[in-house]
Amino acid sequence: MLRPPRSTGFPVRLPSPWLPVLAPARGSTAVASYLRAHLYGAAVGRSLLDHCIRAVDESDKTRLEPLRTQFEQEIDTAAALLSRLTPIGTPGRRLLRLSTGITFSVLPVGPVLSDPLARLAVLEALRTLVVAKRSMWELLADSWVADRPSGGDDDEVGGPGTRRVLLGLADQAVAQEKLLEELRRTYGLAVFE
Repeated sequence: MLRPPRSTGFPVRLPSPWLPVLAPARGSTAVASYLRAHLYGAAVGRSLLDHCIRAVDESDKTRLEPLRTQFEQEIDTAAALLSRLTPIGTPGRRLLRLSTGITFSVLPVGPVLSDPLARLAVLEALRTLVVAKRSMWELLADSWVADRPSGGDDDEVGGPGTRRVLLGLADQAVAQEKLLEELRRTYGLAVFE
């Protein structure tokens, strides 16, 4: 004789048909959400870059400092693209920088204290964010976003030259990744000597 399954005492409940089911984001809504997430990541990356610059040797500071301008230009490009996709706009840049600055202020890396393991960690974290950023630019360059008409200048984000701009940013991220990988290996091997 087959036994019925034991009851745990809790009745099985199916989702209520009265609750709204949200459809997954698609199209410009999905791209806007994706760009917003990357803008938050960019703010984190900008703060990590500042920590990396303070943590490395003097000769490596000059190699990292140009990345500040590149990061700012990339943030501007992502924000311009986001503003074309949604009327909501972009997250406040000052708020992003302030929140990430507070978050990373506890890192034991700076001009006075340079813990070698913490320095390695911030270099690795920044390199990881740069890899994600490169992936984003490449993905957007291959998507409909690169072909979206703008009615403005050819180099304007969202215009006919957008694919070229996005691929240029991806190439720039590749160069950043190579630099950070070189520094990560140099400082990482020094930690484990």
